[in-house]
Amino acid sequence: MNSNLGRSGFPVDREFWCGLVVMGIGLVTLVGCGSLNPAFVDLIDPSGQSARLDNAPGHVVIQFVNNAEVDERLISYLESPDGGNLLLTAAEKRALRPRVRLRVQVVFRNGVQTTFEIVDGSANLIDQNFSAQATPDLNQNDLDNLVVICDVQSVSILPGSTDVFIPTALQAFQRVAINVGGTTDLTQLVFRQLLLPRFQPLQVDQVDEDGNVLVIANVGVRDQPAPVTDPICGSVITITLDGVLRVPFLDGITDRPSFDQDDAESVASIGGRYEFNVGVQ
Repeated sequence: MNSNLGRSGFPVDREFWCGLVVMGIGLVTLVGCGSLNPAFVDLIDPSGQSARLDNAPGHVVIQFVNNAEVDERLISYLESPDGGNLLLTAAEKRALRPRVRLRVQVVFRNGVQTTFEIVDGSANLIDQNFSAQATPDLNQNDLDNLVVICDVQSVSILPGSTDVFIPTALQAFQRVAINVGGTTDLTQLVFRQLLLPRFQPLQVDQVDEDGNVLVIANVGVRDQPAPVTDPICGSVITITLDGVLRVPFLDGITDRPSFDQDDAESVASIGGRYEFNVGVQ
């Protein structure tokens, strides 16, 4: 990390901050430091030196596109009395997107490394019985694109940093042996705990050394986001997420979202199945 930091803890490198503008709604045109909001300049560089610099030399756009969908069974459950009677219009249902957050790391050729958190998706998709508890996780403003100055060495999603919001509580069961007629050959599922709505890290499939899949999880080994290296000035880097948000149901045990906590594949698949595509234009 560049040691040239202001009192706020932000880098005050002249090229970095003069060329960086981050917006949550739409893409913006880069402006010179002389046009930055005074409060923003004071936060980054209390000395005010950045405000006297020339216009930024160019930019690279990083855009996140959330094309993932929500499983119809999950929506139906959330609309039921057990799921809190979630009220959605037909248009709102069509627009539903899983709430996703991820961290993008940008490395510049001068050695500066900066990490941004991207958040996008439907904040109104939540079991109404738990909406109050989930508010801290759902009240973040959307940020689906950002603009950085040129001289970018690499752009990548930090491994293990992609989370999807599970909008309903999950009942965890465990299969235990029972003694019937002097034998313990029979088992039954016993309720163990209730997991409240939360952000769930997306897991990559577990594979052996030969590449054989051992446990299917949320993202295939070949479906992970690829890093972008040495993008040219003016490039638009698009990170697209496709897939479906799902939760498990133990049919015949309960009508509510539920899973066997000793079933590795059931646990690993909580949150659904996704794939990333990264493009550069």
